[in-house]
Amino acid sequence: MRIAVLGMGAIGHVVAKALDGREGVDLVRVDRTRSPLRAGEPTVDAAVVCTKTFGTAWAADIASRILAAEGVVATVQNGLGNVETLATAAGEDRVSLGAIYVGARLLPDGSLFATGAGRVELGRPRRPGSRERLEALARHLAEGGMQVSVVDDAWPTVWRKLSVNAAMNPTTAIFGLLNSELLAHPAAGPISDELARETARVATAAGVALGEDEAVAAWRDVAGRLGANRSSMLQDVEAGKPTEIDAINGAVAREGRRVGVGAPVNEAIALLVEAISSPR
Repeated sequence: MRIAVLGMGAIGHVVAKALDGREGVDLVRVDRTRSPLRAGEPTVDAAVVCTKTFGTAWAADIASRILAAEGVVATVQNGLGNVETLATAAGEDRVSLGAIYVGARLLPDGSLFATGAGRVELGRPRRPGSRERLEALARHLAEGGMQVSVVDDAWPTVWRKLSVNAAMNPTTAIFGLLNSELLAHPAAGPISDELARETARVATAAGVALGEDEAVAAWRDVAGRLGANRSSMLQDVEAGKPTEIDAINGAVAREGRRVGVGAPVNEAIALLVEAISSPR
């Protein structure tokens, strides 16, 4: 099975590590420094999109050009809006919506730090051939040490992860905290709680039932388990790079307006992160 990993940041390295050397896997790593397939090369059966949200348009273009007719493009990205961009480029019936749970970063020497092999949930695409290839991709990831589940509807998992990211990523970035330090912080902790509650209310109004207490418990559990991990948004702010704030808290606020549920804390926190991460 020929599998492409699109985006070779920390998450791309986690996925590639699970697939590299697996019997029956021909792994193709693609980032902005590596060209997609040359003329005459075979297409790929699966493309796993691991870019930051602002790289989705690039990944969608690459996937549309290298994916086999019955292939599958699976997104394990943060935030909202990725699946729609991929569907426009590659076809809605070939897209798998998913989420990955792992703390990871690339160290200065280029090596990978990760809190584990990772847990992935992937939604089945509508096209039968693409569904078969997703099942095969899931098997290979599991053989590489990941915890993998394939479901008919991945939106509940995507919203649960969004509530965790919305609670933790901007607060760690603003206050300069490790994930575990949020738990006892007198300001960041309560703000994170309210960000999670707002996200849960928006999710429920959008059709994905998510309890407010469940969302708060979820981010606190992740913060405790990931311990000394530095969130991707904190890493981006410290490095002066663009953040995913618009696709996380910004998206929660926009979806809240669409469904008639206010999310003022998410809206405010998005503005704050944009302010501290904008070039001066």
